[in-house]
Amino acid sequence: MATEEPPELYEALAVFAASARSAYADGSNLRVRSSGIVHAVVMTRWLGGERMPGPACMVGVSGWDPGAAHPDRGAVTCRRCLKLTTSEPGDEQLELFPVTTAEPDRAVPGRADTDRTDGAG
Repeated sequence: MATEEPPELYEALAVFAASARSAYADGSNLRVRSSGIVHAVVMTRWLGGERMPGPACMVGVSGWDPGAAHPDRGAVTCRRCLKLTTSEPGDEQLELFPVTTAEPDRAVPGRADTDRTDGAG
């Protein structure tokens, strides 16, 4: 039989989560304990349905210990976070189909834009 948690517990979780969100409200990134890796931040689902700041790459943070992560003003250095948050296009466009060019005075069978109806060719 499932037991319901007392309302005080949910209130405490809500206060704690709000405090954590406000710590990152200035656009800070996130570091886990004394790690040298800085992560991008996203809001993740936490206990009681609350939203908490977490690493964008979803790396584990010490078994849900909210004290393990703290704001960091440094640039993001996590490779996975950088891949997820970078929207730069690739160096070159990949080719979907081989490019074929027809001679200007010859029609390509099956292509309406090159079929000649003026009797020439």
